Amino acid sequence: MLSLGVGEILVIAVVLVVFVGPERLPHALRWAGRTYGQVRRAADDMRRAFVLEADRQDAEERYRKLKDERQRLREERDAALQAAIEARAAGLEPPDEAAAVPFEEQLPPARQVPVEVATETPE
Repeated sequence: MLSLGVGEILVIAVVLVVFVGPERLPHALRWAGRTYGQVRRAADDMRRAFVLEADRQDAEERYRKLKDERQRLREERDAALQAAIEARAAGLEPPDEAAAVPFEEQLPPARQVPVEVATETPE
């Protein structure tokens, strides 16, 4: 925060004693400490408010993007369903490639892992 050396602190202490006086110095320091605390709390509250507002705006943006994506997917789904209905009505069945190939042929080939057999038993 503040980079005060010993010399600067001594000058501030002497100025305080001269201007405030030794009998009112404790009261003035307490007041300065309370005021500093209040200012710091207000600054923290302001920072938190900015962070919350930024988070809210970010959440609104993400919500809007997800809503747009959901709408786009619904439109694609509806278009695909409409095309399937029209094809069925015209007597054309849409090809179903996944159903034409047996399930076993859809799987990737298995890898063979070499297995070493121990010939000696541990003692």
